[in-house]
Amino acid sequence: MLSIKELTDGLNAHCDKIGIDIVGFGDSIHFNKFNKENRPESYLKNAKSVIVIGFHLYDLILDAWSRDEMKKKSYHFADSILVDQCHQIKSFLAKKGFKSKIIPYIPGLYLKDAAALAGIGPIGKNNLLITKTFGSQVRLRALVTVAELAYGTPIYESEYCKNCNICVDSCPSGALEGGKYHRDLCYNYCQENLIKLSENTVIWCNKCIESCLVGKTSI
Repeated sequence: MLSIKELTDGLNAHCDKIGIDIVGFGDSIHFNKFNKENRPESYLKNAKSVIVIGFHLYDLILDAWSRDEMKKKSYHFADSILVDQCHQIKSFLAKKGFKSKIIPYIPGLYLKDAAALAGIGPIGKNNLLITKTFGSQVRLRALVTVAELAYGTPIYESEYCKNCNICVDSCPSGALEGGKYHRDLCYNYCQENLIKLSENTVIWCNKCIESCLVGKTSI
């Protein structure tokens, strides 16, 4: 039987092979503070690990949403890549004898929190995950598995944000004022200021992502 280290090393190597930009592993026990529907065991009995993967939005056009009005469905390019990568991870684990489950967005796990609990990075003043390499220019997805992995150390505070207020000052809706994320202000502004790339494709406001200096070449 594979040791925890051997399985984790093998999975990391597989993720690197299939081009995953970010990966981290979190202990399911840390999710007990959330509502039952947002816990790993709600999706897979005896789930021990949460696997979080990230796709680098190296061009923010990759964060565009496309709407097919005929099918009444929305599509996201980066997310389609992440889902495919999740299936490849699931297949890898199945071959090792471990069950896993790809988590849907709704109700799902809190992906930013899951990434922070997996030690990938903190949640910043912009209410987004901040990664050392890519800043906040990432899109996330997660799986849960019965396999036990070598977990990252949870991160609860952002070292990047201590003396920085750039994202707060850059937000055109004021949604980050007062040290709190005001969801309604953000959502309403985004809906009223969608950037249309075509009749069916739009990009939401990304000022909080673009303004963050973490991950930029100048840092």
